Amino acid sequence: MIDKRCKLCLIESRVSDLIRLGYDDKIPDLLEEISNNLKTGKNRDELFVDTFNYIKKLVKNEDPYKNLKNKLNKIGKKVSLSIRDELIKNNWDVNMALKFSAAANILDSNVLGYEPININNALYDEPKLFGDINIPKNEIIYLVLDNSGEVYIDLLLKESLIRNGYNVRTVMRRESYEIDVSINDEIIPDIVINGNYSPLRNISNGFLIAKGIANLEAYLFSDHRLRTLHLFRAKCFVLADKFNVKKNTPIIINSENLLKIFKT
Repeated sequence: MIDKRCKLCLIESRVSDLIRLGYDDKIPDLLEEISNNLKTGKNRDELFVDTFNYIKKLVKNEDPYKNLKNKLNKIGKKVSLSIRDELIKNNWDVNMALKFSAAANILDSNVLGYEPININNALYDEPKLFGDINIPKNEIIYLVLDNSGEVYIDLLLKESLIRNGYNVRTVMRRESYEIDVSINDEIIPDIVINGNYSPLRNISNGFLIAKGIANLEAYLFSDHRLRTLHLFRAKCFVLADKFNVKKNTPIIINSENLLKIFKT
């Protein structure tokens, strides 16, 4: 069952896309498409991706936020320099890198009620930890990337893990989705998954570290075979209520505890 507030978020997000991109005359077509999608029984992950693909069709642009993503990458790259210094001073501590990565999930353009803050300040927000952090060294670690900009902090997490003896591979989607990092950006991942659904859906082995809300939702609608660690912010009231935290709180949670929370 999709929360009614998620339906409102879907409508608000996609209408905002058209207005932001200068195609507000296409809103009636969009609303009809959203209505048709809501009748199909698709899960939340599918609804958001499929309607964004319709946005790309309406505006005739396969990467409508490319310029914005480039700007975010410049910001993230600059900020990552000071975070790298912090990690060097702390011997590339993995827990510190995880906290920075979770806190960096501050950039977003399509979450209802989302209130962005300055990333320089946001990076030092203390995440809420649910359960233990147990990242296995005898398995491949797949780091599933999320938004442009913050990806530079995620790459520092990858470096920290590698320096501590982990076998890590970064994963991203090939085609564009909102402001998520994609193959057209300057970041070169280890693995590229075709299409623009969450790459998490295509990984069948190893241990996953999944960034962001979209990858969180993709996991919730998966078969839950893999163990995961999720790094994100509770950017909306739905997630804030679910995790009983203040909106915008960064969260680190393992799959076991995540599934317990969503069963209640």
